[in-house]
Parts: sequence; structure tokens; C-alpha cells
Amino acid sequence: MGFVDEWRAWHASRERYAGAEYGPAALESTNWLITEPAAVDGVSGLWALTGDGGIRGTDLGATGSVVTLRGRETLRIGRRELRVFDRRGELALRVFNPRRLERERFSAIDAYPPREGWRISARFEATPGETVAIITIDGRTHETELAGRLHFTLDGAALALAVTRSEQGGLSAVFGDGTNGTETYRFRFLPIEEPAADGSAVIDFNRAYLPPCAFSDQFVCPLPPTGNRYSAPIRAGERAVVLGR
Repeated sequence: MGFVDEWRAWHASRERYAGAEYGPAALESTNWLITEPAAVDGVSGLWALTGDGGIRGTDLGATGSVVTLRGRETLRIGRRELRVFDRRGELALRVFNPRRLERERFSAIDAYPPREGWRISARFEATPGETVAIITIDGRTHETELAGRLHFTLDGAALALAVTRSEQGGLSAVFGDGTNGTETYRFRFLPIEEPAADGSAVIDFNRAYLPPCAFSDQFVCPLPPTGNRYSAPIRAGERAVVLGR
């Protein structure tokens, strides 16, 4: 499979994921709970933190049943699906609704045509012991370990891209550029291919993709860290969510 065909397959998989019945466009609410039971919009029962890493729902349905959700457990109530969201030990109850208007109207993800010129050579510099301040879209800040920086040149300017490593082991970045707010969403995510043993690497901006909060404002996405915002336009990758009527 050639470069363009591989990109098209990736883009098609992204659109399937985004428009899935319980995909990111279906996120209706993120509910930060306390130990005192409270109602959640659109869902029966009362919901509260258990105090030991779970979320308990009581007074569910006519029988008044009780359920506790932990980790990756889910619960369907009607068409809605409930999931536990764990943000660094702080729990919330997320409600996914396939009938959410934005999910029903989801049509496609607009993207720039793939260009091999946006596969840019870089040099990876590991940064053991260094941390970076991450601010989420709701204003919360935390420190996370920085995996390293990718040094590259764009339009003759020397730039660096700070990258972190996920729990699954892959490298990724959050970046902003001169297209944000006009041609593209306000920032984008980018997976990074593993650098070679000598530190040589490739940044493929064709694989820049929209963060979950582009599909629902109930996600709490990380914003680009200091240094990962560029004035130059990067016309590659995903641009915006396309909604039909």
C-alpha cells in the first residue's frame, strides 16, 4: 500500500471512530461527583463517589436497584452508556448518548490532502527527568514527564516539538499552528513514529488529528505546552468536524 492509500485508510478509520454509536461525538456530559448522591441529567437514579475508587448509582428503575462502576466498566440505561472517567484520581461519570444532536449530524472530518512533503525529518533529544506543565482545556494544571524534544526545520526556522509517552508506550504531541481558529480547530494531536537508535526521526504532520474536545466540549483535553505553538501554518492532517443537517 502506498503513502496516499495508507493515509486514506487511516483517515477512514478516524471517521468511523468519530462517528461511532458511542464514539467521541456521543459524549453528552461529564459529571464531577461527590460522596453525597445527586441526580445526573438524562439518567435515572442518584449518583455518588463510593470513596474507594468507584461510582455508585442508587434508586435505579422501578426496583430501586444499586450498581457500582469501577475502572473500565460500563452500564447501559436505555440508549445512554455510562462510563467512569478517572483524571489523576479524580472521578467523574460520563454519559454517552448516540442520539446527541452533534453525533447524529456528524458527517465527516475535513482534512488537507496528504503530502509527502509534510513528513519532516527531525532529531530526537531525550530529556530524562524533565517534566512539563500541562494545562487542560478547563484550566487545570499538572506536571507530566517529558519524553523528549524533536528538533526540526519548518520554512527555514529551527523549531522543537515537545513529546510525551503514553501509558501504552507511544510518543505523542499536542501542538498549535497558524491555521488554528481559521482553517483548523484550535489545536491538534499528533502521534510520533518511534525514533531510530541514532535519534533520527520523522514528524508526519499528515497524521495530525482533532482532539476529542473537537467532537464534544465535555472532554477535558490537554492544551499545547509552551513551545509547541507555531506561528507558521501547518496545512496537513485533520482540519475540522463536518456536520450535516
